[in-house]
Parts: sequence; C-alpha cells; structure tokens
Amino acid sequence: MEFLDKLIRRTSEQFYMSEKYWRGLRGDLDYLQHDWQEMRHEWERAREYWERSRNKFNGGEDNLDLFLVENERLLNYLQIISRLFSRCKVKSILLPGFDNQNPINSLLTRENILERIVQIHPGDTALILQFEERFNKEDKAILNVFPKFDKALHQMDNWPGVFLWNKDDSLFLPIREENELYDIFKVIRYEDNSFNFLRDRFERKNKTKNYAYLFHLSDLHFGNKLAEKRTMRVVRILEDQIGKLEEDAVIIPIITGDLMQSPSSTNKQTFLQFSELLLSKGFEKPIHILGNHDVDTSGLFKLLTNQKAIISSLSSTSKIEIYEDLKLAIIKFDSNTGGELAQGKIGEDQLMEIGNEIDAIKNKESYTFIALLHHHPMEIENPNWYAKEWYESLLGTKTFEKTMKLVDAELFLEWIQSRGIKYVLHGHKHIPKIQKHQDITVIAAGSATGSIKHQDKGKTYLSYNLIKYDIDTQQPVSISIIAEEIIGAGTKNMLLHLI
Repeated sequence: MEFLDKLIRRTSEQFYMSEKYWRGLRGDLDYLQHDWQEMRHEWERAREYWERSRNKFNGGEDNLDLFLVENERLLNYLQIISRLFSRCKVKSILLPGFDNQNPINSLLTRENILERIVQIHPGDTALILQFEERFNKEDKAILNVFPKFDKALHQMDNWPGVFLWNKDDSLFLPIREENELYDIFKVIRYEDNSFNFLRDRFERKNKTKNYAYLFHLSDLHFGNKLAEKRTMRVVRILEDQIGKLEEDAVIIPIITGDLMQSPSSTNKQTFLQFSELLLSKGFEKPIHILGNHDVDTSGLFKLLTNQKAIISSLSSTSKIEIYEDLKLAIIKFDSNTGGELAQGKIGEDQLMEIGNEIDAIKNKESYTFIALLHHHPMEIENPNWYAKEWYESLLGTKTFEKTMKLVDAELFLEWIQSRGIKYVLHGHKHIPKIQKHQDITVIAAGSATGSIKHQDKGKTYLSYNLIKYDIDTQQPVSISIIAEEIIGAGTKNMLLHLI
C-alpha cells in the first residue's frame, strides 16, 4: 500500500522515467491520482471483508464471486495500475545484499544510480524497481511471490545483484562491480536476445559455486492412512524442487525420526519403498534416525509381535555418517533412550560413545559437523495456523510441552557447544522453526506428510527444510522452510534464513 501511495501521489518525486514513457502514462496517472484516496479506503474495506469471509466460509467460489461483484470498481482501478507496469517488456529489481562492508549494497539503493540506469532507456524498454534501504541479515519471509522470483530467492546468498524477468524467462545476475550494473541494462536495450547473452556472459565471468543440498524431512508417520495417501505428493514436491537446483548437485535427504506411526512390518516396508523412490529421483541414500513412534513397543499386542526386530533393523550401528568430498560429518543421536510419555533423553553413555567416535576421526577439525536428534532441545511456540489436538487443550500448553521435551536438553546443548558444533536438526513437534542457542543454529522440521492440524478447515502444513551447503567454504549458507497448506496447490517458500 505504501508503494502504491508513492506511485500514485508522488510519481515525479519517487519515480524516474523517460519523457517518452511519462507521456504515455500521463492520462492513467491523472485518473489514478484523482480517485486515489477513495480507492484506498475501498481497498482497506475490501481486505477486511475478505479476511472475515474467508475465515467464515473457507474462501469458497461463491464467496469469491460475491467479492468480485461488490468490488468491481476497485478491481478496475487496480487493473489500470497493472497496466502501468505491463508496458515494459523487461522488468527488473535491484537487490542489495547483507554485507555492510560491501559498497555495491549501498550503491544499489542510491537514487542517482537509478536515475542513471533509466537514462540508458529512452522508452519503455525496462521497468526498474529499487529498494530505498539496504536489507538486514535476518529471517526473510516472502509469501505469495510470483514463481519466477524463486530464482532470485534461491541465490539470496549471492546478492547483491539484478533480477530480470519477462513473459518467457527470468534471470538473476550477481553484481561485483558498478560497471557490471550499467552493462546489464545496456545489453537489455541493444541486444535482441539479451537474456541468453547475459546468461552466457556472466556464467563465463563469474566462477560457478559448488553446492550440496540437504533436504530435511521429519515425522512421516507411515501407517497413518493420511500420511500414506500423501506419499506420492511428497515425492512429487521433492522432485519438483530438485528440478530447480543445479545439475549434478549432491542432494542428501535427512529424516529426523517418526518414520512410522508404529513399528510394524507393513509400515517399515512403506518407509523403505519411500526411500527407494527418493533414490530413483536423484537423491543420495537417505540418512535417518528413529523417533518415539518408531520405538513404541508398549502394549500386549506389540509384545507378541516382532516390533523390536523391526526397530533393530532400522537402527544404524554407525553414529556418524561422513561425506568426504563435502568434508561433512552427520552425527546421529538417539533421543529415545529415556523419559516418559513422548519425552526424550540422550544420556551420558551416548554422549561418551559419540565423543569417542568423533575423536577417532583423523583431522576432525577439517569437517563441518551437523547433529541430528528427534526430540526438540529448545521449546517451540505454536504458530498462528496451528490447531491443538483435544488432549493438548485438556492438558494445557505448558503441561503438554513437558510431556514431549528432551529431558536433558541443557546438557545436550552444552555438549554440542563444547564440541564446536554449529548446527542441530530435529523433528518431533511437527512445527518447522529455526532458532539460535548462543552460536548454534537449531533447525526444526515440520511433518513432511502434513500430519498436523491446521486452524483452517481443509488445510494442512506439509513441509520440509532445504539447507544449502557451500562445498568450497564447507558451511551451510541458507535454510528455507518450504510448505504446502492446500494439498496439490503448490508449495511456498515460507521463510528463508541466511546463516
């Protein structure tokens, strides 16, 4: 709304454009400025109405039709605004990075730089959007973005740069020198096949970085009918994400527990089939640990079956997985060694055993270590979309949290800190979250099959985390929380966290 206010009321102050372009839109701007205050109030009323009716009627088609009829004038007004932007064949955004020491970041937010770029284009060749301020390095939640912008989001660790798109293509170009910025817009003006020209030129000029990707999944709960029904949807979502990554990238799935609803031969087979599907789609062999549901052998029926043999067959004798080419070591903790109900515990014996295994690694200082466990070592607040189960409402949030916690969380985190480990991945609560404990990044995965209740009827929260790992620096550089709330509607990048 603030952006539109500047566009319509203060065009000459806030926007630079050539005389040719200005003459072409002068009539539309006069009309927009005349009705702006009235339309702004209409927009606020329409938005409030939509929020109320969506919650009441779940956003049904009849409700949408009523909204469109009652707000026809407003929609026509917004269509004129859209027409201002659609005149330009190429759209662009100047994207500053997060390093305060990099002069290019401040350069991309300076008005005189924008004015100079506009002078390169005498007509309506390009629309250039500029942020007024530099970004802070903090979590970025960018929702409902148009799909082409995913290309820029995926390379946020390479900002500053310029993101370009047209009706057929999109392109992100990192900027290292001021002249590169002007060269980009000169190419757009003078080259017919400008996108391919720029793509080839920048790929030759800039050394391509090498990345690996960790797909962090959790709480599959195979054996739950709803989870099994969604298996192929999960695979399709992950396969679609692979298609957006670099060719020949190393892709490692990590599953932090609750593979099954309960340990049974059928559920185990479903999980193994899921793992084989991932392998067939280009993933490395999945790394997994067990959760409390995977080791639940309580009850007479379970004692009479081969539950413990199933648990043993899915347990790994090796506590550390090493990827030598990545200089990456993944520690697999078992947090199911104690506690009551759904609580977890690591225990002194396991800390000692894993400590001995780490110390036996030759040149261990050259590896980046990531720790896995199922239970959460830090408390996780319920998000707005989360709907409590009846037993959680009965117990109350604080009491319910006590039934799920890692009872020796403080000792575990102190051990992690002492070992210089910077990253911890877990599941258990079905809520994705990225938190900091001193200099440790603690990453919670939601349920990859959406085994969680949503406030809105018909919705879920099927999610996974995508961790981008720079092979050259041997460090994770970003974490994305990716979720689908309506099954089949497509995923959204709910949060991008730069490390």
